[in-house]
Amino acid sequence: MEIEQVNNQDISALVELISNVASSNILPSLSEEGRKSFISSIHPDVETALDLTRFQSFKVTTDNEIIGFGAIRDSDYITHLFIDTRSQKSGVGKRLLHHLLSRSSAKEVGLKSSVNAVGFYESQGFTVTDTEQSVKGIRYVPMSWLRT
Repeated sequence: MEIEQVNNQDISALVELISNVASSNILPSLSEEGRKSFISSIHPDVETALDLTRFQSFKVTTDNEIIGFGAIRDSDYITHLFIDTRSQKSGVGKRLLHHLLSRSSAKEVGLKSSVNAVGFYESQGFTVTDTEQSVKGIRYVPMSWLRT
């Protein structure tokens, strides 16, 4: 398993990874509006995360297959953390999350957790900072991590 910086050639594979993970873990908890909004935002969000002036974006590969994707914006906000469903609960997500956090010198790092991932983030030291929110039908929970 390797963690490497993503590049433009990875866009299609990243979109496919996010789409597959979302289909089983995120979309079932969203309204029809939320599902459409989430799906339509995947490709543009991945392209935005490749803007190296604001983002540090990484892929996790094994046997030349991308099994994880994570991005941190402005060193203090995690915008993406997706792990292939076959690799979840194997430590890949924890390793990628800690890789992202190690790239930040910020005292506090925030994120918007999908409803199903709140427990994972809490187990990694994040705390809920507000009640569940919804924008364009996409449900999320604001969370943050404080450097100790």
